[in-house]
Amino acid sequence: MADTQELVELLRILGDPTRLRLLLTLGRGELTVNEITCVTGLSQPRVSRHLKLLCDVHVLQRTRDQNEVYYRANVNEDRNRLVQEVLNCLPDDDLEIAQDCHRLIEILNNRQTRACELLNELGVTPLDTAAIKEVGEIVEKLLQGRISDETPFGYLLDIGTGTGSMLRLLARKVSHAIAVDNSREMRLVARAQVTLEGLTNCTVRDGDMYKLSFPKESFDIVTMDRVLGTADRPHDALEQAASVLQKDGHLLVVETKGSPINKKNLGSHLTKARLAPVEVIQNSDEGLLIALAIKSTALSQ
Repeated sequence: MADTQELVELLRILGDPTRLRLLLTLGRGELTVNEITCVTGLSQPRVSRHLKLLCDVHVLQRTRDQNEVYYRANVNEDRNRLVQEVLNCLPDDDLEIAQDCHRLIEILNNRQTRACELLNELGVTPLDTAAIKEVGEIVEKLLQGRISDETPFGYLLDIGTGTGSMLRLLARKVSHAIAVDNSREMRLVARAQVTLEGLTNCTVRDGDMYKLSFPKESFDIVTMDRVLGTADRPHDALEQAASVLQKDGHLLVVETKGSPINKKNLGSHLTKARLAPVEVIQNSDEGLLIALAIKSTALSQ
């Protein structure tokens, strides 16, 4: 907190029951204004006014996704420790809060139903439980000693997030995760998955892997799950990933059976993008391929 006046202003904004209800609701993940009005039963103008005040004191963030605006708790500000202390003091038997919680569960369940419908319409088959487990075990092995619950990475970027598999594997090991995908349908699916998993530190955004809209060297780790194999220009996509990685940051690549990406051409792509392979693991049947690379200071020069 910069000064006493900022603290006073934050406490003033928090001193309103409606705004506390909004903060509790958005503690579960990203929601649109329409979803928030459905949860609270309040009018849209009233909700929008309170949301603006909460954004002004930096306890909420807003992200536009085409015609919709999503709001979420700002997990990066120290002041949110104070916010959480206030929310923890709210009574458990508050009727309005209980109703909000019930309606929020309905909305999140509806998201899940819609996500399943979208996957069927698109013909997308998520990794099954066995595959997720296998990927998770290999990723854990690759990152062992580099990331842990005691020493988490700061910022993760998941490029082409799809169904959000990487978020489910790694979001709890980082302070904040941003996922991008150029498909609105897949962004809806990913949002449904992260809210179902309770991954409140995740943000899902519209994004193009060939033109990432982030400052250079913004992320500690970048993941690309079944992305390079579908890319027309895998080298360009890797160049973009490398540009947003911090020095000595890590890139994690996952490809499954049928992908044109293999150990040999992946190594060539990584080197051209000034990324140094750390380890590449591929099943004997050339199915699952998982690689970890690092943004080498020497190669970047």
